[in-house]
Amino acid sequence: MALLGVLTPFVWDASATPPTATAATGTQSSSTFGAAAAGEQSGPWAEDGYRPRPGQWQPYVLAPTGRTVKPVSVLSADPRGGEIKGDPKAALGGGDSPVRLVSKGDRTLSPLLTLDFGKNVGGTVKVRVSGASETPPELHVCFSESQLYAAFDPEDNNGQAAHAPGCDTANIWNGYPGVPYTYDNDSHTLEIDPANLPATLTDTQLRGAFRYATLFLDGEGWVDVDGVSLDFGAVPKAENPAAYDGWFLSSDNELNKIWYAGAYTVQLNTWMSNTAKKWPYEPGEADHADAQVPHADPNEAVIFDGGKRDRIVWQGDLAVQAPVAYLSTDDVPAVENSLSSLAAQQLPDGYVPAASLVGQHNQNELRVYGEYVTWFIHNLYTHWLYTGDQEYVERWWPQLTRATAWLEGVRADDPKGLISFQEVGSCGHYGYSDCGHETYINALYARNLEQMARLARVTGHKADASGYASRAAAVKDAINEELWDEETGAYRLSREIPGAYPQDANATAVLTGVADDEQATRALDYLRRNSWGPYGAYTVSPSTPNASIRPFYEPLPSWFETSARLEATDSSGEVDNSALDLMRTFWGHQLSQDPGSTFWEKADPSGNPGIKQFTSLAHGWASGPTVALTTQVLGVQPTGPGYSSYAIVPNTGDLTWAQGEVPTPHGNISASWRAGRDGVVLKATAPSGTVGRLAVPTRGERVSVTLDGRTVWDGSRAVGGARASSDGEFVYVDAVGAGHHVLRSHLG
Repeated sequence: MALLGVLTPFVWDASATPPTATAATGTQSSSTFGAAAAGEQSGPWAEDGYRPRPGQWQPYVLAPTGRTVKPVSVLSADPRGGEIKGDPKAALGGGDSPVRLVSKGDRTLSPLLTLDFGKNVGGTVKVRVSGASETPPELHVCFSESQLYAAFDPEDNNGQAAHAPGCDTANIWNGYPGVPYTYDNDSHTLEIDPANLPATLTDTQLRGAFRYATLFLDGEGWVDVDGVSLDFGAVPKAENPAAYDGWFLSSDNELNKIWYAGAYTVQLNTWMSNTAKKWPYEPGEADHADAQVPHADPNEAVIFDGGKRDRIVWQGDLAVQAPVAYLSTDDVPAVENSLSSLAAQQLPDGYVPAASLVGQHNQNELRVYGEYVTWFIHNLYTHWLYTGDQEYVERWWPQLTRATAWLEGVRADDPKGLISFQEVGSCGHYGYSDCGHETYINALYARNLEQMARLARVTGHKADASGYASRAAAVKDAINEELWDEETGAYRLSREIPGAYPQDANATAVLTGVADDEQATRALDYLRRNSWGPYGAYTVSPSTPNASIRPFYEPLPSWFETSARLEATDSSGEVDNSALDLMRTFWGHQLSQDPGSTFWEKADPSGNPGIKQFTSLAHGWASGPTVALTTQVLGVQPTGPGYSSYAIVPNTGDLTWAQGEVPTPHGNISASWRAGRDGVVLKATAPSGTVGRLAVPTRGERVSVTLDGRTVWDGSRAVGGARASSDGEFVYVDAVGAGHHVLRSHLG
């Protein structure tokens, strides 16, 4: 939206598509953003038809290079019942004279000056005030992640505009969709001392995620403003937030932007552990984010679920956020602090609460989410796999065994051997309300048991490993016996609701190895035919007869489906782009909307944020493509603890090349591949202390393969003593030592 005239009323069409991060107007006011600075006229975030160039990944980074960030433009200047004197762009700083905001009454008559930071940011706002009336009005700052839910018109956000104009809703329950907004608990007040002006006023409270900041006044008087900035508070331990340890780049500009938006989303959720939100607020209480996460190290950061809200640590969100952190910023301390804080909350019977117990709201949900106990086990296993920190796993081994025992105790109540959380009252679910024997929950548990079997072997509990492994097989058998619908070719939601075939059930059955190759193919085909909509993949088919199971777009199971499609075996030779198409459709849609730089908590069937103004638009569990693009498209995955062994198995799809680096405890692994008419060339460099499996796709053709110029596969068998094999989809070469290697396939 262009800068409005100084005395032109604010006009905004709520039906219009919000501008993206590339549509900001005005002058560039800060050099602290990385090469992807909003307001730039070239580069991947601003240039139509931008073509990625090998090695040029830094222009995609959205994080700032320093801690001072300035707005890039004035979005709007609306005098309403007051006046705006001077050029509103003076608020961007660097001008010869300030802009004067004049109020002739309370906040309902105040002028509104809205500044655009060009992308989602977070921290504490600073406003330079050069002068004010003898008795100045209160100066407030309102925040919003998008224009769509910035409350400017009286009906916006259930009446929020009358109390906090320009804000979206970050606090529970005042202003939750469908709940009247009755008092201002979202704007922040900056105290003006007229005897000490000019002065830079610093907000006493942070705001975790916003793109737009609106200045307004409460009371008669005037205030002169000649600069606004932000102390960027996310990733507090990083001297340079834009200095990534890992990176990804490919021939597809949109997929590249998706990778970096995911990484930045997790960065915007990484804060010091004493900046949580303690809910519920008392009526009239102002916004604040200054609670300590229980059991977390107060000197270290944690990773919250969302920057705006909830601002607590959640088990399920960490399942996505932790791998993103490992693969981009390598922020292992923040992951460990988060995991430890949750592990320390375990209850005596083994149940692990889903989220940080900050405030009464979270205490009230103490035993709601049985599903998240499975994520607790998964997260500690994943941490061991990526970091190789066996000491950390051994520290929490008693908690792992008790959590597994709690889940097993729930399963033991079912004669068919499946978990249901009905009797223990822990049926909370991210997507739908079902206390039945779900495919999704039981598939996650089967994976937990396999993970525990592997951990038992390395922690000195080998005698327990076989028991975990045998129970895993039993759970998988029970899922296939009870929940696979052979006629439909898909997994049922649950035993109790057999007529629904949701996304999470079918994707996790593939990912966890519950489904065999034929079942995986049929299940994913069912989802593609029945559950895809204009903005991505629905949680359940719109044709589902059960009226209580409504379709919408959810990023967590959409990541499951994306990953399952990349993992599913296909030796037909046909290039399967369904996973890349899903990324481009669902996550690409989010980047085409406000704030155009981070990913959403959820979306409704119309493609809008799923819980309206309350939706977090920088929500870490939506960052799954960052993981999939590195581990499954570039193809670099740990197979042994801390990448002591690793695999590089690229999924090329319709891409012509990809490259990147992955941080490991031994040093970075570098990988690149290029697909051409004659085959695929994979180049890899790995540090000492690692051993790898390298692979190239066959695309259904007979291929010969060379490693460092020596033939290791002649089209049908290994030669020259090489440890090479093929499953029809790839040719693999094992026991590849440290150093630089080139694996090349040759068609014909």
